[in-house]
Amino acid sequence: MFVEELSKIKECEDKAEKIRKDAKAKSVKSIEAAKAEAEKIIEEAESKSADIHEGGIALGEEESEKDYNASIERTRKQALQLSEKAKPNMEKAVTLITERIVKVCGDN
Repeated sequence: MFVEELSKIKECEDKAEKIRKDAKAKSVKSIEAAKAEAEKIIEEAESKSADIHEGGIALGEEESEKDYNASIERTRKQALQLSEKAKPNMEKAVTLITERIVKVCGDN
């Protein structure tokens, strides 16, 4: 009877040891799976971040190009307006310069 009880105790200890080993193996697998999942999530986040960054740069470049072109067009229009505004004074300026040249040359 004592031998049977020792045998049952040994059997229970063996089962407990097996349960511990199985639990440890399962926890190691769970940790490995969690690490793999974490790495996958990090890679996806980095990829999305890079896409967002590139998209932001592209958008910024596009807006900058539009602003630049609009500024060039405004400046061109202003230059044309100033040129048109100055045309009526052109004849007066030519006459004034011509008179001064003639006067200076005539005085010599």
